[in-house]
Amino acid sequence: EMSHASGEAFGMLDNADLKLGTIKDENDEEIQITHGNFHSLLQNNVRRIRKDAFETYYSEYNDHKYTYSSLLGNSIKRDIFYSRVRKYPSVREGSLFSENIPLEVYNNLIKTVHKNFKPLFRYFSARKRILEIDELHLYDLSVPLTKAIKWQTSFDEAVEKILSALTPLGSDYLSNLKRGLIDERWVDRYENKGKRSGGYSSGCYDSNPYILMNFNQGDINSVYTLAHEVGHSMHSYYSKKYQPYLYSDYTIFVAEVASTFNEALLTRYLLQETEDTEMKIYLVGREIDNFRATLYRQTMFAEFELRTHELAEMGQPLTLEGFQDVYRSLLEKYFGSEVVLDDILSLECLRIPHFYSSFYVYKYSTGISAAYSLVDRVLEGGKDELQDYQNFLQAGGSKYPMDLLKDAGIDMSSPEPIKKALDRFSSLVDQLGSLTSD
Repeated sequence: EMSHASGEAFGMLDNADLKLGTIKDENDEEIQITHGNFHSLLQNNVRRIRKDAFETYYSEYNDHKYTYSSLLGNSIKRDIFYSRVRKYPSVREGSLFSENIPLEVYNNLIKTVHKNFKPLFRYFSARKRILEIDELHLYDLSVPLTKAIKWQTSFDEAVEKILSALTPLGSDYLSNLKRGLIDERWVDRYENKGKRSGGYSSGCYDSNPYILMNFNQGDINSVYTLAHEVGHSMHSYYSKKYQPYLYSDYTIFVAEVASTFNEALLTRYLLQETEDTEMKIYLVGREIDNFRATLYRQTMFAEFELRTHELAEMGQPLTLEGFQDVYRSLLEKYFGSEVVLDDILSLECLRIPHFYSSFYVYKYSTGISAAYSLVDRVLEGGKDELQDYQNFLQAGGSKYPMDLLKDAGIDMSSPEPIKKALDRFSSLVDQLGSLTSD
């Protein structure tokens, strides 16, 4: 319990005590900022609202920055204590040990992303051009690049779209999925009083893999949420069907592979089905932003964790200024000259809850990379490549995650899967440029 004190105090401060302030909306009425609505405020088409939300939100962190810094610093000291007691050479090596992940996976991720900043900077430049603004700030990176997309799809229609998109996964996958979604009602579909937000796939060894979500037929993101959670659920379904209880759970390293795989197939299907340019811009922009948030951003977080832990392991003091200096240098590296970095943004490192579970965030980056490599392999291959992927879904936790992916045809000890994902990102940026050119 003592070792979890920093993380629990962070959670109480961040989720209970912190008051994030208010701003005025389009009608000059006050809006209370919360963690839940902050991202939606950054998607507002009115730039003044985005800017006010950003500055007000981070001003509250500025008022508590020394407390947050102390909590994060002591969490890192906790990590170091346990790694040394257990005789690991470093915190990072101790964290990678349980899943048998070699250091080269972590190193390859950072090095490969560093070599592929140009497509990211081209995207920032394109976004600034499309939004017709002189300066691109962080609060300009989430607003959609198109006008409101007209989208009206019932749950049953969404299921049919997803089944069509997932056709490459074969008849067995589709028949089991259709049975689960329609006949056995795996999904708690609609919003209800007291129901939590978000989307989740859960269940136990001898139950169905149930999904909780809040489906909105006027929101295309609801279809993506369903496709994503279906990926988790089908992974769990096959793992539990083919593995004994002991090996039925798969590790975090591969947990996002099947869900991201399904989202990628859905985007490709929707792009093929539509002739509307605005919809194509939306879909391409959505996939670009998913890459940016999952591959680039999480790698930046992973690099921040590595640098701060290494400083602490060398005996350097973990001060607020030290955290800000490290984070600011990473912001400058990952955003380049195309984005104006507001000074207060260096406090972002203090609000990331994942940092209290050390060396965890890199798995988001490796997961999306593995997923896109598997998508290409299945679509470009034949029965053997599809069977390899099905075997991966059925294997659960019967092997270490690196070995599971290697059996599926993906070697994560090589930088190649990372590079292939970044090549896909680059091609999407080119596509966005073509769709939005005069």
